[in-house]
Amino acid sequence: MTRLPRHLNPLRWSLVATAIAIGLGLMALAPSLSGGAPASSDGLKAYFDGKDPKTALDLFAVRFGQTASTDLTLIIRTHEAWESSVVNPTFGRTLCLLLRADGQPHPQGRLCAYPSKIAKTGLGLRYTPLDPATGRQRGIRDLSTIVARPNNTTFRVTFTPALLRLKPGLYHWQARSQYRDDATCPPPAGCEDRLPNDGEAQTSISVSVAPAARRRCFGAASRDPRVPCRNPKLVLEVVPTPDVAELSPNLPCTPLKAPGLVIPCEFGVPAADALSTVALIGDSHAAHWRAALEYVSSKVKWRGLSITRSGCPFSRATARLEPASRREQCTRWNRQVPRWLAAHPKIRTVFVVAHYDANVVVKGDRDEWQLKVGGYAAGWRTLPKSVKRVIVIRDTPKSTVDTLNCVRAAIAKRKSAGNACARRRRNALGPDPAVTAARRAGSNRIQMIDMSSFFYSSEKCFPVVGGALVYKDISHLTDVFASSLGPYLLRKIRALNGYRN
Repeated sequence: MTRLPRHLNPLRWSLVATAIAIGLGLMALAPSLSGGAPASSDGLKAYFDGKDPKTALDLFAVRFGQTASTDLTLIIRTHEAWESSVVNPTFGRTLCLLLRADGQPHPQGRLCAYPSKIAKTGLGLRYTPLDPATGRQRGIRDLSTIVARPNNTTFRVTFTPALLRLKPGLYHWQARSQYRDDATCPPPAGCEDRLPNDGEAQTSISVSVAPAARRRCFGAASRDPRVPCRNPKLVLEVVPTPDVAELSPNLPCTPLKAPGLVIPCEFGVPAADALSTVALIGDSHAAHWRAALEYVSSKVKWRGLSITRSGCPFSRATARLEPASRREQCTRWNRQVPRWLAAHPKIRTVFVVAHYDANVVVKGDRDEWQLKVGGYAAGWRTLPKSVKRVIVIRDTPKSTVDTLNCVRAAIAKRKSAGNACARRRRNALGPDPAVTAARRAGSNRIQMIDMSSFFYSSEKCFPVVGGALVYKDISHLTDVFASSLGPYLLRKIRALNGYRN
């Protein structure tokens, strides 16, 4: 058989090894890669091998993380198309995920795709438990789950952590591809590319909460105004627990090449499958909405690009940040974002979110509220004409520094944490200057969505809704609750377009 050049041969990739562990990073791949790479369909640079700038990675991107139901999802995308039949462990062509718990010297398990004559896609999922102290194999289990091939460059599988008998905790993971060829890539090492090149990504896995998260009326569904839903079995549930929530990062997002201070990362469906591309812009309060927009994107086939910077709302008002260098970087970021969007005209819809209580620099006797309102309006005017629609999502209510401790106490006493730790609505929900700016805009280009009713009743704002813990700190949403908002955010977006469903 004639061998094709390495970057064109779909058989050249194989072992995706992924080792999970410590810290708060989350299922995103390291952004600091260097070299040369082919561009994706909209011109954004893909990953490449920093050690060999002439050779593109077979892998384009990998995402690994936990859904609102606490299932684990692994998505692997390659540059080149490949058939399921090329996965053949005998010839060193395998697709695997290595799991290593924090503090362990060796992986504790290897999760691999394997050839299956029964599965519709030709692939099944096999788990090989390993001794975390020695790395030795301790058996093999074929898992009852479905491996999906959404297209010929993508591998996707979703499964419960219970199948792997994992304990809740912190894990490291790292992706790499390997191919063995006696002539050009002799065994045992073979040829290997890494994604990322410079280290392990990080995530936290919660396991014990899975059954509650699958129950009827879980999360935002319990406050659906159209279909009232109540499940007494969720009254005492708290998913995730405060201890897990405090260490949980936001939804996975695959970093793309970073020009200057703008560091875009990708979520939603792959570019090749997307009907359109949208952007999510703002500070950390924008980032926690990514989980809800992931759901929306999967339903309407959007490719999402998250462009966020902690403490830095998209505004022409100067954020009051310390030290001064951080404030200056925020100002520069705000000027670079419109230029970046102008260079990517396929992005026609932008979602913006900002912390309503963030402070700005006030000079003289000017009014801070009006500065905030004017700053947002001025920022939106800098967006290029290619952006046809700006959707402002109202910022979320706030809890207090004592809220998570209150929830812990309620769990210990077998009380309803949602009721025991609720705040008065008027204290939790302040006015949002971005909403005021959107209402004053008088433009069809600027639209607004308010999801606040999923957080409170007429009098109280709840830290636990439908068994889902709302906050992981004073004002940031848990990934679990934000994901449960997805169906209702989609409903609001469709309503903007005139749909009633």
